[in-house]
Amino acid sequence: MFIDVNISGNFARIYIENVVLICHGLPAEPGSVVEKSYDRLARYFSKYFNPVIFDFPGCGLSRGEFRLRRWVEDFVTIADSFSAVDIVAFSMGGVPAVYAAANLRHVRSLTLVATPCCFEAISEDVLHQIYSNAKSRGTLKGVRDFGTFIRELKEDMIEFEPLKWIENIRNVLFIHGTKDDVIPIESSERMFRLAKNPKKFLRVVGGGHKLRQEKAVIDAIIQWIVEEKKKEGVEDL
Repeated sequence: MFIDVNISGNFARIYIENVVLICHGLPAEPGSVVEKSYDRLARYFSKYFNPVIFDFPGCGLSRGEFRLRRWVEDFVTIADSFSAVDIVAFSMGGVPAVYAAANLRHVRSLTLVATPCCFEAISEDVLHQIYSNAKSRGTLKGVRDFGTFIRELKEDMIEFEPLKWIENIRNVLFIHGTKDDVIPIESSERMFRLAKNPKKFLRVVGGGHKLRQEKAVIDAIIQWIVEEKKKEGVEDL
């Protein structure tokens, strides 16, 4: 892929390959990923490889209304724009990430951080909070009544359920906090059992849901990617 830009009035074409795609989850705060800790994460990653951050449809600076199906479809298009990719996905961003990794041959590795394995992994309280944030804070565009929101989310989650696709993927790193009160750690445990080798499960002892803010977690992700997935097993951090 190449991007044409203007630098101090000078035309430049930048070629970008061998990227790490960073997938955000359902936002708790309004705004773009470039305004949040994802930007700091990408800058840190840039010491080691070429990171790409973006807003899913219905979020931040992206157009369109929220629908998990659109997340999946658009992410496949994004990932397919590069010749080789590694994917790092947080929470609900892992749903399109798993589907893409299972269906695109040029995905080299996948890291899933606190990803729901299925619709049942998301509690009713969490669903109400997601909907409340969307309506009162504008975190998701195009969300209407609660019933329609839940019905469409469940339909899409069932179709693209990570449990259906994870068994087709190798080179997967699972990361989950033992004290995650949004997505239970059992979600990652179920997917880990199904994934192909090489695979690794990193349990963050005492960790909550927002693990992207933990430097030790980010360093572990970098190590997994650059060491070519040679180490397998289950570890505590």
